[in-house]
Amino acid sequence: MKRSLSLFVLAVVLFSMPTEASAESCTAVATDLNFGSVSPISREAFDATSTVSVTCTWPATTQLPNVQICLNLGGTSPRHLSNGTNQLQYDLYSDPGHSVAWGSTSHGTVPISFTMIKPSTGTSTKQVVTVYGRILANQPAVRTVNNANTLYTQNFHGAHTSFNVLFYLQGGGWPCSALAATSTFGFNASATVVNNCNLSATNIAFNAVGLLDTALTANGAITAQCTNGNAYKITLNGGANGTLNARKMMRSGGGATLGYELYTDTQFTTPWGDGTLGTSPATNTGTGDAQVISVYGRVPAQNTPAPGTYTDTVTATISF
Repeated sequence: MKRSLSLFVLAVVLFSMPTEASAESCTAVATDLNFGSVSPISREAFDATSTVSVTCTWPATTQLPNVQICLNLGGTSPRHLSNGTNQLQYDLYSDPGHSVAWGSTSHGTVPISFTMIKPSTGTSTKQVVTVYGRILANQPAVRTVNNANTLYTQNFHGAHTSFNVLFYLQGGGWPCSALAATSTFGFNASATVVNNCNLSATNIAFNAVGLLDTALTANGAITAQCTNGNAYKITLNGGANGTLNARKMMRSGGGATLGYELYTDTQFTTPWGDGTLGTSPATNTGTGDAQVISVYGRVPAQNTPAPGTYTDTVTATISF
């Protein structure tokens, strides 16, 4: 009986040894990637980074001191941040040069792969992997909603991610498809598309005349580039020498002045100003591309002032 009992105990001990030896484990935690505020009309690329922290733990005694890690991210490349049906194209990369898109073996793309080694002291170690995000350049048509800064997001969870692990004694370099999937790691990517506008203008130059017995007309232009969906208005001030309803050009060197007006229409019926004193601003909605708005200038017939060059400086202001 004693011999039988000893054999039974020995059998249990031998059976338990592989279970203890396979107690190695790893966990992965990802941080969210936030691009912050982006302006599509700049046509620039925008970069941001996030991390995935992998912690692996071994028992005090192990026959498998090495571990190969594969972080798989599903979906197609390039990726899209979304707000409803609106999309902003971007991608995630495993390198700072943004040349290797982060992918998944299940999609035939390249996962993030690396190895870790049990530390000489202690039973766990952590490796932090940097993920490099880039919003692709030349997307001026990306829009805002309700004339306000608009949040675009993409959420990665569940089947979107796969955390594959293989502990081993020696060798390594196995394909990620050969590693067992142990868990997932969720995170979010986001960017805020901002309402933004650029403004530029060309001068209005009237032809030279000797007498002002008939009206003179000339055109200039204001070019506005505003975020797609961004309503805006452009106002003009009264200039350096007059008021909104009594504009004046001044002779170079001072002294004489010359009356004129600026309009939003070819019929010269709507004076362009700030909405006061019988004037109106110009209004429109951005498309992401440059929009050219004509400025119609008119010098009415009047007493001819002293000969010379007459100028005024008018400030255009865009509000959005």
